[in-house]
Amino acid sequence: MIRWLFFIFLNFQFAFSQVVNIENRRIYDDTAGISGSIFGSFSALQNQNLLLSGAFRPLVQYKTKMHYYLFIGDWNFSKSAQAVYSNSGMAHFRYAYRLAFMSKKPKSPWKLEVYSQIQYNQLLRQKMRALAGSGLRWKIIEKRDRYRVFWGGSALYEYEVLLDDSVIKNFRFSTYLSWHIGLPGKFTFSGTNYYQPRLDNFADTRFMGQYSLSFRLNRSISLRADANVFYQSRPVENVRSTVYNTTLGLNIGLN
Repeated sequence: MIRWLFFIFLNFQFAFSQVVNIENRRIYDDTAGISGSIFGSFSALQNQNLLLSGAFRPLVQYKTKMHYYLFIGDWNFSKSAQAVYSNSGMAHFRYAYRLAFMSKKPKSPWKLEVYSQIQYNQLLRQKMRALAGSGLRWKIIEKRDRYRVFWGGSALYEYEVLLDDSVIKNFRFSTYLSWHIGLPGKFTFSGTNYYQPRLDNFADTRFMGQYSLSFRLNRSISLRADANVFYQSRPVENVRSTVYNTTLGLNIGLN
């Protein structure tokens, strides 16, 4: 039962790797320079069988008034003697340049973005997937600690090799809407919607939504709900077209 529940959780997480949510990995602050984090873990669980799992997630961000650089890595592996439950990796690099000529404001809300990504995912029968794209990012509105809304649109080319050595090549349009709304000490609501149709066939599309709502019940306790959904109209064989999950929990702080 434990292995089965673990598999369901991992299968849901890795299905999302077809569309990587970059918005929830950005570090939002006004400080120029370098920032980031590195997460790594390894575990061994011995019951009737030995279960091994590991993860590594680096994030490095560098920003100036006109330039923005972001690197994200994500590696996950988990197996027992009988089966491999996860085996995936991803590296994403993104560069953005502020387009001062597109706005009369001192700090233009428009940026030109260029990005590339390479990944693999055994559960999705994916031996290798590489993509590159470019487009615009627009800060629609922002008030520090209150709300911010962003929109982005780009064209990308993806090249995918499956485990049976078949090849998938597509040009896609990718657009997203990202927001964060909150009252300090009261509540926060954030989310991101991604929509990625093929340029030559809009019926072949992907959609991903990730949402989080948190209410402060008192000084130490917050109630949080999260919902995630991913849909692809034409998945590869033996992969579900729609996956989703929801979680509800309490966060208790010690003051």
